Amino acid sequence: MSKIDQTLYRTPFSAPYWRGANRAVGSVKLLVFAALMIAMARALSLIPSIPIAHTKLSFGFLARALCALVCGPVLGLLYGFAEDILGFILQPSGEFFFGYTLSTMAGMLVYALCFYRARITVWRLVLANLLVNVFVNAAMGSVWTMMIRKGGYWGWFIVSLSKNLATVLPKVLLLYILFQALLPILQRMGLIPRQTQGRITFY
Repeated sequence: MSKIDQTLYRTPFSAPYWRGANRAVGSVKLLVFAALMIAMARALSLIPSIPIAHTKLSFGFLARALCALVCGPVLGLLYGFAEDILGFILQPSGEFFFGYTLSTMAGMLVYALCFYRARITVWRLVLANLLVNVFVNAAMGSVWTMMIRKGGYWGWFIVSLSKNLATVLPKVLLLYILFQALLPILQRMGLIPRQTQGRITFY
């Protein structure tokens, strides 16, 4: 059984960071946690979305961000693949398109690079959601929409970008509340290092 890495890193651009992330795949405790987060994501998808401006905010991102925080980028990519495939099997909606699986995996990678073995701050919460919403949901998502529905890329991108920007701050607020409540518990369970003391600070 692989030991869970308890080191905090300033950036993910180091060999020890990725060695720890690779070892996470062999941890039974983390594999079980990832499986629980898949179940949590499915349960959250049953909750009605919150209308915000001209779009809606669903809650599946909470399970993904939490899994990325604990499990890291390597196991997070596997989680993204499994969650999207199982989600379609259990709750099919329209035709399956693998591009959206890639988007789920990319979103997990961004969350993990921002949260895994890093000191959690409001700035990191904002950065992670901004990157996911702009580059994954809007930029990548517009490619898949263009391939499925045809039309010009920039037309789809502008519409998608405006919708995704509207949900950035609500997502940050929900993640702040979730992480503030769960970080001490996850630290006591030995799933994450001590990433914050008391309240999550801005920087």
